[in-house]
Amino acid sequence: MSLELNLIKIAHLAEQNQAENHSFGKYLKQQNLQQIDQIVHRLNKTISNSISCVDCGNCCRNLRPIATDEALLPFVLPENIATYKYLKEFTCKNLACNLCSVYDERPEECRQYPYLHRDNFVNRTGEIIQNYEICPIVFNVVEQLKVELKWQNK
Repeated sequence: MSLELNLIKIAHLAEQNQAENHSFGKYLKQQNLQQIDQIVHRLNKTISNSISCVDCGNCCRNLRPIATDEALLPFVLPENIATYKYLKEFTCKNLACNLCSVYDERPEECRQYPYLHRDNFVNRTGEIIQNYEICPIVFNVVEQLKVELKWQNK
């Protein structure tokens, strides 16, 4: 399996594939939820073992703010919360030289990202597609899922 790692190409393909991914999300909702979770978990394990999150860091450079001030505090200096709260994306305050300066104590949200190990993939396709343009793991899992399901955009 060939993996796409080029972040610029992934962002371009994500924009290009918006309608396709929307259709794919609808298709997934008609499938067996447990079977999709099993496939996604297997693909995630394989693909995430081949991609270094530490080398990438794109999720840290493209944060999507969470609604509450308390949830933003681990990522933003307190005096900047009002500014960042409504931005589409921003860089985490803990990212230094492409590495997390609080990696061992990083917030649970960061530990769990990109959330592909969680169940209920089909009902989280909106979140997944947002992460598809940011995270090479998500991008490659979704693209490989399309292949394995022999899905064709109509």
